[in-house]
Amino acid sequence: MALITAPLACGDDKGGETETGGVTAMTVDTTQSTSTTATTTNEATGTTEDETTTTTASPTSTAPPTTSPTATTDDTTTGGGAGQFCQESCAGDADCTINGVDMGYTCQNNRCVDEGAKCSTDEQCNATISGWVVDCAAQAECMAGSACVDIGGGMGKCAIEPNDVVMCATLMMEDVMIDTIEGDMMVTVCGRTGARCEDEVCFDPCEANADCPAQGGHPTCNVGTGKCECASDDDCKGSGIAGYAVCNGGVCGCGQDSDCAGTMYSDKCYDGACGCSSVNACMSDALFDNTMKVCEGA
Repeated sequence: MALITAPLACGDDKGGETETGGVTAMTVDTTQSTSTTATTTNEATGTTEDETTTTTASPTSTAPPTTSPTATTDDTTTGGGAGQFCQESCAGDADCTINGVDMGYTCQNNRCVDEGAKCSTDEQCNATISGWVVDCAAQAECMAGSACVDIGGGMGKCAIEPNDVVMCATLMMEDVMIDTIEGDMMVTVCGRTGARCEDEVCFDPCEANADCPAQGGHPTCNVGTGKCECASDDDCKGSGIAGYAVCNGGVCGCGQDSDCAGTMYSDKCYDGACGCSSVNACMSDALFDNTMKVCEGA
């Protein structure tokens, strides 16, 4: 499942090696992703998300952005059961700054979480993958060439309008008719459709194998679920992503502890997902400024 946090593009997330603080909205996934406002990857908790996206990106060191993750863990394989994973523990909101900057994360249940990255409607996700990220309450708040549109619930976002020079197809988008935030008319803007909000995380389903880059380890589109999947162990090994050694039910992961070597955030295989046996395995750099590394259950 692709996790979205800012303009998302089809494809699956790539595994990263940055320890972050308990991802709840950005985890490694095997479907398409685009990115958002942050730019670091999240380390997986052992649950499914495509790079982005999460992560987290959560901010991502690879991908999403657009990603700003809502809480972060190590980007590894998706997989399955109880296990321990490298995470970051916070005691207060002040612990969750990134390079001294408040990026909107708050400390909840000892994890840095970005509530703003969570979704509640498909319309919000379509706005995200379309790159409509600037808030507005009136047309005057958008730059020339863009319109303040209503993405639902009275929430306004600035969206690019096509013109004689730049058409939506040029931007690899489509013409979308939508209400303006001031409610006096409909306008045509450039956007994407088809995204879904699942478990408060944006998911951009794949439609064909071309939407699933082979380098992500999951080159096959399951059109029924909209998820990018692996078809064989070779798909996972060929990605070159640490921790991707075995294809477990369409998801790249580990088959034994040794498969997790070299990840910088794991040393043990838990039901197909690389995790940690102790905090000593958590060697990647922390994402947040004042958190403490821990090896705990997701």
